[in-house]
Amino acid sequence: MLTCETCSNKIYYDCFDTDPYSGNKFDIYFCKNCSIGKTSLKKQFDFSPYYPKKYYGTDGKKFNFLAELIILFFRHIRSSFCYRLFNKKDIKLLDVGCGSGQFIYLMKKKGWSVYGTEASLVSASAAKKKVGEKSVLVNQNLEEIKSISSNFDIITLWHVLEHLQDPKKIFNLVEEKLTNKGYIVIEVPNFNSLQHKINKNNWLHLDCPRHVTHFTREGLVNFFDNKKFRIVKSSTLSFEFGFYGMLQNLLNLFVPVPNYLFVLIQKGNSKVNKISFIKNYISLFLTTILLIPLSIISIFFEFIAIIFKKGGVLRVVVQKI
Repeated sequence: MLTCETCSNKIYYDCFDTDPYSGNKFDIYFCKNCSIGKTSLKKQFDFSPYYPKKYYGTDGKKFNFLAELIILFFRHIRSSFCYRLFNKKDIKLLDVGCGSGQFIYLMKKKGWSVYGTEASLVSASAAKKKVGEKSVLVNQNLEEIKSISSNFDIITLWHVLEHLQDPKKIFNLVEEKLTNKGYIVIEVPNFNSLQHKINKNNWLHLDCPRHVTHFTREGLVNFFDNKKFRIVKSSTLSFEFGFYGMLQNLLNLFVPVPNYLFVLIQKGNSKVNKISFIKNYISLFLTTILLIPLSIISIFFEFIAIIFKKGGVLRVVVQKI
């Protein structure tokens, strides 16, 4: 019998995901007590083959020009969302997993003092060019966050927690570096989403083995001690990932290559391993003819999902008491 590493209760098989880079299949188990899913991995699992150099693209950019413009637009949305929590300058921000630094660069332009951490040398280098060498900590071990000299008014984790085997550790570290009445902003894929229920084994946001922990709202909220934190905001609405995730999910029901649209928008040096000519041709044909009708359907489905708190992405804002 398999048991949960956190609560030692029995865990149940939920689904599997296939890594597009290696073709390896990974099982995901779910703990009903913790309301969290876990990718089944061997002890001392080596992640390095699953983060190939091409995974990070060039200069921190993984996608084609149009997709990168859209991403930048949504970084502006993120920056506005965080700025409204304070509505003033001279705020200290720590962005854990800052990627290429677009978000912290925008916050710096708003007058905030920014700091980022990033595991990828490629992405960290791009971030340093934007905000300065001393404002980005390149780290593989999150314990190094303790070495940062200052505390922060807000700490953000945009699609970071799902990559961690033991997310509880990061919460303990974050608590140490967060000022009283400071905010934590967390965004993760919603394992309890309608998208995942529609297409269990081909959901874009499973992304195993890079995504190790799979969150529901209940599972994420359980990480916080009610005596130290309070939930300020919670939403499953994401214009950045939610509607696209639903569209990709519906396409996966018909297209032989999973997440083929995602493959198309990647830059050449970021793409997954070669796809056979026949599969590529059929996938391109089906994606082309289904894109518009499924886009309309996906908008409708995702809005319905959001109403019932089943949207594809979960965002939670937590305040330290």
